[in-house]
Amino acid sequence: MPSVVHADGRHALQVDGKPFTVLAVQLHNSSAWPAVLPEVWDDVLALHPNTLEAPVYWEQFEPSPGKYDTTNLDALIAGARSHGLRLVVLWFGSWKNGQMHYVPEWMKSDPVHYPRALDEHGTPQEDMSPYAESNLHADETAFAALMDHLRKVDGDRHTVIMVQVENEPGSIGAIRDHSPAAEQAFAAPVPDALTRALRRPPGGDWTATFGADADEQFNAYGISRYIDQVASAGKARYPLPMYVNTWLRYKGKHMPGYDYPSGGATWNVLDTWKASAPHIDFIGTDLYSTAYNEFTKVVGQYTRADNPPWISETGFEAGNAPYLFHVLAQGGVGFSIFGIDHPADTPEVKAAIEAHARNFALVGPIQGLVADAAFRGTLKAAVEQRGQAKSDVALGGGWTAHVSYGAPSWGDAPPELPGNPAADGHVLFIPLGKDEYLLVGFHARVEFERDRSDKRMGQVLRIEEGTYEGGAWKARRWWNGDETDYGINLGQKPVYLKVRLGDY
Repeated sequence: MPSVVHADGRHALQVDGKPFTVLAVQLHNSSAWPAVLPEVWDDVLALHPNTLEAPVYWEQFEPSPGKYDTTNLDALIAGARSHGLRLVVLWFGSWKNGQMHYVPEWMKSDPVHYPRALDEHGTPQEDMSPYAESNLHADETAFAALMDHLRKVDGDRHTVIMVQVENEPGSIGAIRDHSPAAEQAFAAPVPDALTRALRRPPGGDWTATFGADADEQFNAYGISRYIDQVASAGKARYPLPMYVNTWLRYKGKHMPGYDYPSGGATWNVLDTWKASAPHIDFIGTDLYSTAYNEFTKVVGQYTRADNPPWISETGFEAGNAPYLFHVLAQGGVGFSIFGIDHPADTPEVKAAIEAHARNFALVGPIQGLVADAAFRGTLKAAVEQRGQAKSDVALGGGWTAHVSYGAPSWGDAPPELPGNPAADGHVLFIPLGKDEYLLVGFHARVEFERDRSDKRMGQVLRIEEGTYEGGAWKARRWWNGDETDYGINLGQKPVYLKVRLGDY
């Protein structure tokens, strides 16, 4: 069954026993209903994904205590199977975007038995208290029932390959819960397991241990422990890989509970999450930025020896499409585009469809090669940054790839390259053997140079254009002459090039 594997600080999602690259699209929040699903499939397939992400709503799944309605879930599984897609189930449970909107009505109407978090003035919030055992028990029980049903209907098919536990958890409207149970826990010593993991002095309360960050750290601990116990209950029934997605703390956003949900797995409390939620396989990022520096910075923050980069959501925009290659080259497990169904008929949306569909159509047939290289740490990428028309990629073995953007498709490049108008050049280098690479990408010129420390010259021995059929390479033609005199030029058309290098 699907699993997460680790080696030398790298990670892979395995499907059918092999590393798998998730190329996903996510439905809008209210589109995962049987009556609506027939309307979304054309929009889904237009992007050439291999995976669909779609929510299961607690309020629909458990309309009355202990009574479960699997209609929506079954429709999602059937639809994914009929369209040849894998499925990631998103559990909209105690949290959705920092609030409790998908909690069943019978819980919302009974705050005595299912307490809400309180702010510092004692005002009830649109959040479940993570320190109320009744809340935790209700979510654990429902989630375990969901996973039990998945085991029964999909345990031998593995259409569902991952489960997201909650959605962008955290608190909006207050930095932390001030309910009586929470206040008692806040005044108590920080648990020894957490202080050891964070290398903090033991025995102090939250304020003594964390100072000005105490409220946010306390909320992160309470929420991560709550979600970990929900995940544990689910894995006891059916141990699929599970992750948590994150409403990020962007540049200039400093107020937890107001600028972003307090206690979610933001970078400043990520160590607390990793120490407190061992049943969560990795933390995903909901990364809505098209700025090169911001996007790559966030990917770097979540690329750790205990966490792979995983873009659990990104905006349906053309400007973020090239960053798929960057994520994968950092060892990422995948990339998911949010809100692709019922698209508006605008030039911006058409450009987004074209950019992401082109990427997914190119990477999809070779996703296994890509995932394996990412897991091994040998996958390399170049992604254009606006205002910088050249970049170098160290390939190892004495080879460097010089990548340029905005050069003509044939002929000498001007001394000062303009870059691409949309800054959308991006290239993947997938090693196939010694001095041999599969080269794929768009809107870039690639030239290879060998380190001459041994006085030997480098050369391109052969460039084959071809396809993969049943996992085997099938050459279509060789490139030479006009096609290689001015570097290897990748344009708008998806193409697979096998490049063999040598020396003399």
